[in-house]
Amino acid sequence: MYIILMRHGEAEPETESVSNRNRKLTPKGMRQARRSARMLAKFLKDNPIRIYTSPYYRTRQTAGILAEECFAEEIHTAEELTSSNWQMVLNHLISDGSPIALVSHHPFLQSYLLSAASCAIKFDLAGIAIIDYDLRWKQGKLAGYLTPGLKQMKKED
Repeated sequence: MYIILMRHGEAEPETESVSNRNRKLTPKGMRQARRSARMLAKFLKDNPIRIYTSPYYRTRQTAGILAEECFAEEIHTAEELTSSNWQMVLNHLISDGSPIALVSHHPFLQSYLLSAASCAIKFDLAGIAIIDYDLRWKQGKLAGYLTPGLKQMKKED
């Protein structure tokens, strides 16, 4: 199964009137998210995905763009995605073999990737890591990494 880890796009800065939880994507952040989501849609072809997002506003916006581009019907908000506890995420959100997308924040995504695929990368804004994950062995490998600046994604056989 594929586990897709996506970081939100560029967000407005935190201010006295805008808390970290309520920061919105900038127009550039929306473009970043859309570009990465379109590349992911090409990679997935017509395979449906389930999307889970952190409750923060910028991740919900990013998940909405991902849902539009990948034709996902529903977005689930998961408080678990504001934690670096991969086992909790794995136990609560991954139930069957269908592809799942987790939209979250940089430090948590790095932790998830390290736990799921023994791999470490710095997630760019709107970056997407694709993990080919074996539920039986509870381990995976990095199958691809997409960024808004990437020209083309090639799926390995």
